[in-house]
Amino acid sequence: MSRERILNELARLREGNQVADLVTSDRDYVVYRDVPTAGARVAAPLVTDVIVPVPNGYPASMIDLAGLPVGSPLLGRVKGGQNNQGTVQADGKTWQLASYHPHQNGGGGPWDQMKHGFHTYFDHLLSWLDQVA
Repeated sequence: MSRERILNELARLREGNQVADLVTSDRDYVVYRDVPTAGARVAAPLVTDVIVPVPNGYPASMIDLAGLPVGSPLLGRVKGGQNNQGTVQADGKTWQLASYHPHQNGGGGPWDQMKHGFHTYFDHLLSWLDQVA
């Protein structure tokens, strides 16, 4: 994992007023803070924190999955949220990972380590949380 690269990508997000932190638990994760959702359509939260595992071998290995706090009403409403990919403990919370794969036939195009990163994955998360049903 390239910690310096991740921190640079998170700094780019902060320049656009999106806070995301690198947190370590049993492994490394990025936690995006207060990500806007379309929750108003379904009486769910308007913002949520989202956790994304840092893949082993990043950036050569693509970013994959996303998780929401356990008990979030958004879990049953987001793409892949019904397919529990396990829970993780990090940042003082328990998170449920969803089967969300934007770079594996999920509309995000093939992973390109020279172009994609945690700063571009945020766009996928915005889209993911905008499609709550």
